[in-house]
Amino acid sequence: MKKELLTIILLLTLVLNSYSQSELKKLEKGVCKIDHKCYTKYEYDDFENIWTYSVGFYETMLSKDGLTYVITKYHEEKTDKKLILITFFANATGCKSKDSYVHIQFKNGEKLKIGAYDGNTQCGVSYLTISISDYMDILEKEPIDKIRINIEVNDDFIITEKGQNKLFNNLKCIDSVDLSKK
Repeated sequence: MKKELLTIILLLTLVLNSYSQSELKKLEKGVCKIDHKCYTKYEYDDFENIWTYSVGFYETMLSKDGLTYVITKYHEEKTDKKLILITFFANATGCKSKDSYVHIQFKNGEKLKIGAYDGNTQCGVSYLTISISDYMDILEKEPIDKIRINIEVNDDFIITEKGQNKLFNNLKCIDSVDLSKK
């Protein structure tokens, strides 16, 4: 148990360092079409014509048991294609594969099961990335009761009200931000 806890703390420290506060920028008024403050890390790849936006890790605790996340949006300018991914950082360590998934239970009783975005097998991990592009409507509006992260084993989390509110705001932020040149 202590070894697992130390591994989680080390992983969180590494991820937090990669998302340092100085890289997160408050978006200028009008860039984000929502009312609340929207902080994101963003960059433009002019070779690929892709904007990348990331929201995450600061104030992203969804559960008292330690479930955190990073949301990333890729926006290809020429085709206007958008891909929104969320990476959950859980407690249990296992081998993620094409069979790994995130199972969300909403407070209204509905359930949503989303398979791993990257089906490659990788062992010794406690994170899982899923595509949420097709589920933004429900995720931005419907309160979540529980989330199960399955990386070889089930890791269940009860979502706090504070965590849910921050998730709503972060999803709305990443969904509405657009710095493309159009």
